[in-house]
Amino acid sequence: MHTVSVAHARRIALRVLSRIRRDEAFSGAVLARELERARLSPADAALAARLVYGTLAAQGTLDEAIDRHLQSGIEPRVRDALRMGAFELLYSRVPAYAVVDQAVQLVRSARPQAAGLANAVLRKLADESSAFPWGDPAADTDALARATAHPRWMVDLVRDSLGPEHAREMLDCGLEPAPTYVRLNPFEGDTPATLESLSAARPDRSPPDPGCYRLSAPAAVYGASERSRGWFSMDAAAQLAPLALAPARGDEILDVGAGRGNKTICMQAGAMRTGGPANITAVDVDPKKVRGLEERLKSAGVPGVTCVAADAVALEGYFGGRLFDAVLIDAPCTGLGTLRRYPEKRWRLDPDDVARMSEIQLALLRSGAQVTRPGGRLVYSTCSVARQENQGLVERFLSDAPGSEYVIEPLGDAIPAEWDTFRDGQGCFSSWPTSGGPDGHYVALLRRKAC
Repeated sequence: MHTVSVAHARRIALRVLSRIRRDEAFSGAVLARELERARLSPADAALAARLVYGTLAAQGTLDEAIDRHLQSGIEPRVRDALRMGAFELLYSRVPAYAVVDQAVQLVRSARPQAAGLANAVLRKLADESSAFPWGDPAADTDALARATAHPRWMVDLVRDSLGPEHAREMLDCGLEPAPTYVRLNPFEGDTPATLESLSAARPDRSPPDPGCYRLSAPAAVYGASERSRGWFSMDAAAQLAPLALAPARGDEILDVGAGRGNKTICMQAGAMRTGGPANITAVDVDPKKVRGLEERLKSAGVPGVTCVAADAVALEGYFGGRLFDAVLIDAPCTGLGTLRRYPEKRWRLDPDDVARMSEIQLALLRSGAQVTRPGGRLVYSTCSVARQENQGLVERFLSDAPGSEYVIEPLGDAIPAEWDTFRDGQGCFSSWPTSGGPDGHYVALLRRKAC
């Protein structure tokens, strides 16, 4: 009997997909651990990553296609293998016979009794693949959702938020790998030495400022033994929020939602360029994250930062009347602007999440507004493209107390000329994913009226 040897990359990809499903984990960390353990060649590692990210991104569409040919349920691990085969049949140029043979063997390894069913389903999909997405994406929104591997509600939301042209740009690049950007960390190393350490990755200067670089060959510096010194990963558009705050020497700054501290480091580096450190209070609700942040900043030699575990919805009560020159609200959000990096989010989110997150965001913005001094700066930032979380949220804030004490201040030169297309009608920054470009982020600068 003729047998087919399953490519090791596909076995690794199936293992990763099953673990992500079982643990509801995020793909990046699980994939990195498996690739480190497997020690695949660069080509096989790239194949495994593409299969994992692509299958996760298209999961709902793949299930729709698979279920057209099933009359009963299948166990989850078999479905994982069928999804991966369906992804290659519908979204890649791999010959159908090779995809079917490999996928059937994967199913056989997971559940031998299901191999015949898998073969039948995948061959029917192969026969239909030439007509995919089963409609004209230019005229049929359901076909557009299938072609770009997005839930239908998400396509509608992106169109309503960005307009048809920019929405199509975002949707069309949804299955592409996100570019890798890094931020130089001047507290850990000087620029020439850091760039030399990154040379194998071919760093190129990128907006928004001289501290941002895009890596053309990131695999050259990301690996099991790699420990970055003098740089850290950070999407280019995410770097605009701390720049918009315009930190300066001696400023009293509140960093809300500090997390791992990327924006904290950016703000303090900006203040140092004006002659000395700002006094930054970094807040996160999770004490464990705060301890990790303290350790990271101490290890990196970042001065002038006090880390606090606090509920940012009640800042006024926590700080007892203390006011800050500048406040950054790095708000929790749906992450709709970062789906290329977190493909599993695409099918875990639902429309109610947008409304739910916007209420949390409004509470945080109102809280931050109460501890910003008159004449002070309040920056609101998300990694979403939903208008309800961005422009619409700011409009809600401004329409009622304490937002009535604030005005939008255009970002001006903080938005580089190369990104002028991301400047909205009020002078705020509003990016969306583009092919080869940064993620979707929103940044608004609000000024509290002087007494």
